[in-house]
Amino acid sequence: MRYVLANWKMYPTVDEALTLLRAIQEGLRRRQQSDRHLPLVIVCSPFVSLVPLRAEADERLVRLGAQNCHWEAEGPHTGEISPPMLRGLVDYVMVGHSERRAAGETDDQVADKVAAVAGAGLVPILFVGEDEQGDHALAQTERRLRHGVRGVDLARRPVLVVYEPTWAIGAERPADAAYVGGMVEHLKAELRRLGSSRPEVLYGGTVADENVGQFARLDVLDGVGATRGSLDAERFLAMIDRVTDPLPPGPR
Repeated sequence: MRYVLANWKMYPTVDEALTLLRAIQEGLRRRQQSDRHLPLVIVCSPFVSLVPLRAEADERLVRLGAQNCHWEAEGPHTGEISPPMLRGLVDYVMVGHSERRAAGETDDQVADKVAAVAGAGLVPILFVGEDEQGDHALAQTERRLRHGVRGVDLARRPVLVVYEPTWAIGAERPADAAYVGGMVEHLKAELRRLGSSRPEVLYGGTVADENVGQFARLDVLDGVGATRGSLDAERFLAMIDRVTDPLPPGPR
């Protein structure tokens, strides 16, 4: 797997975020000494932690992301953060998370944010997925994907997609791996039709160290995202251990 995404939501304070990042990076440094190929770890923290985390983050181990942004570059939007403000602090910005949609964010706003993030030279992390299981699940997910990337030339700018079915968030069990694999194949095919030469799709939704192995076996999947499992350094590192591959033999 190429990616492991940590969404810290509204949990750690600034001091807690720094302590957590340091512990994760120390664990990753130890793992760099072994014969393992580490994935790209993306940590999406609350806005207030991004400045101190930027000073602490080792980009050879961890990349930073923001959890949201506004679609305008500037203006009378008290309390909002624009994509240009995030340049130099993060490489990625989450857009369209199911919790944001549940709070009233529309498909048009999601699309505007994706375009604004890409236009600022950052990589959007677009969340798509169905609200309920059933006959209309694939159609709803593909519609959200098409709408979300409508303002981006996928042949020129990357968009990292996270398949996150709403019904699986916080559930006792994640979605079935075979089901996830089929949905990801559909999403990648749609991204190719929309112009992406190398579509990348992650899975999010109740992923933790004890169940991530079933997703690691899906060749079609490019990574996973976690929340609760990423708020404890040892659990998060254990998850990374389960998705890493041995380095190929030969000189390094």
